[in-house]
Amino acid sequence: MTKYFSALFLFLALSLPTFAQEMTKKASDRGNDVQEVTAEDYEQIMESKMFINTRARAINSLDLTEQQTIDFTPILMNYTMRKEQLEERRTKLVQAYADEMAEDDTAKDEMNETGDFVENYWEIDIAEMELKKDVFDRLEDVITPGKAIRFFSEEDMYTRRAKRDLVVKMLPTMTYLVPLSLSYQYELDDYSNWNRINIDGEVGLNHEFTYNGLSKLLNLAEAMTRAEEVSVKNFSERKAEVMKMSKMMKKDWTSLQHADHARKAFIATSNILNDIAIDVNFDDPTAWLSKLMTTAEMIDPNQKLTDQASTIYTYFNTAEAIVNELVKQVDSK
Repeated sequence: MTKYFSALFLFLALSLPTFAQEMTKKASDRGNDVQEVTAEDYEQIMESKMFINTRARAINSLDLTEQQTIDFTPILMNYTMRKEQLEERRTKLVQAYADEMAEDDTAKDEMNETGDFVENYWEIDIAEMELKKDVFDRLEDVITPGKAIRFFSEEDMYTRRAKRDLVVKMLPTMTYLVPLSLSYQYELDDYSNWNRINIDGEVGLNHEFTYNGLSKLLNLAEAMTRAEEVSVKNFSERKAEVMKMSKMMKKDWTSLQHADHARKAFIATSNILNDIAIDVNFDDPTAWLSKLMTTAEMIDPNQKLTDQASTIYTYFNTAEAIVNELVKQVDSK
């Protein structure tokens, strides 16, 4: 794989002049006000941290094939270049407005300047949306519409955080301009809604409730680790083992081992959430984590699981509290 990526970059480097001309022509044909770029511009993009990180993250999270990666890379290069131009405009706009607000102007002047600033800020947002629409139109043909949507879902989260950092630093009273977004909002809502209204039923002999709860919780945990770049050792294998134990509870409703399987699955899931929470990105909610593990260990293997429903409810409620705390920390960054 390393040789493959090296060959890909060599190919791009050798074809930069032709590639740059082609991309500039396409941009011009679409009526964009993007400045003409040279081979050197694209070389800088290829070496930029933003491009390298975005490309590596996309290849990993979107599970791109080699051909999809080849087709995706030049589109990403052009997208990165155009996006950096917009972000440069945004930075200059915010800096200029901050400088204006530092001057001793009248209240009316400041009100007018604020109105102009917001309009110009939103104009850049609109330009970003036009860029996304244009790039999505090209990406859907080479990596599928579903993967293109997933790419922008994660990209939006990182973009919003970068914009929020800029505004928080220079204009802390105007953070409303940049609402936070999570690329794993769907998984978060899916688990929270399920836990809140118990749409999948109650703890019964078929154990669908416990199985669905663990499935939704681990799907959320997986999406969070990917988006927040949290490294959890052997996550996929550990998740698979939990779901294997959960399926065993559903397989034979006459079995006397349901509680034993549930206890092991809950303890394993608690360890996964603990590994996420103690990552350097978070201040781990120690009390909640301790309660989660204690609750998992309270399940008695010698009693029917259906008689321990309150413990299962407590477990899922505690897990939701932990996740909400971690998300709160993400929002406050």
